Amino acid sequence: MLKKYPGYNFIIDDESYFTLSHTTQSGNDIFYSNNIEKTPEIVKYKFQSKYEEKVLVWIAISPKGISKPYFRNSGLAINRYVYRVECLDPFLIPFINKYHKDDTYVFWPDQASAHYAKEVQDYLNTKEVPFMPKSINPSNMPKVRPIEDFWGYLKAKVYEKNWSAKNIDQLKKKIMLCLSKWTMSLYRGLPVV
Repeated sequence: MLKKYPGYNFIIDDESYFTLSHTTQSGNDIFYSNNIEKTPEIVKYKFQSKYEEKVLVWIAISPKGISKPYFRNSGLAINRYVYRVECLDPFLIPFINKYHKDDTYVFWPDQASAHYAKEVQDYLNTKEVPFMPKSINPSNMPKVRPIEDFWGYLKAKVYEKNWSAKNIDQLKKKIMLCLSKWTMSLYRGLPVV
């Protein structure tokens, strides 16, 4: 891969989920009682959702900057149509035009099937965006892709001091605030291929 793209800037995209309170598993949130018969019904049978609300965030990064994020409600996957129409066209192409118009660069998606769908490849070719061929794209190597560490740093900032959101809109605003404070010196601290 490095032999094929010496001196190129890599533009990497990815998506990650953010929850209201940054929990990944259910905690010990059941009630305790030394007398179950005296425990009020409202406590014993309190309705809880199985999973915490979350939002999917898509973003592209390169050594020159960060794209605007795309937010998608929980439970809605990024398929080839969503990827092309809602991520690449409104976010990736303007990012490339802003930071890499006169650059030697290659777009490096992960190996998700939506990223290599025929219509997505056709779209990228039409827009003259050089992209990493799937045949040389390393699979399951998160430490090679700096965006994987980017998510960890961003989540650390979003949930700093045990912050949690009351709703999805508040969570989106906090993510946007943290991204607005992101500096390229933070990016340069990430491992680079």
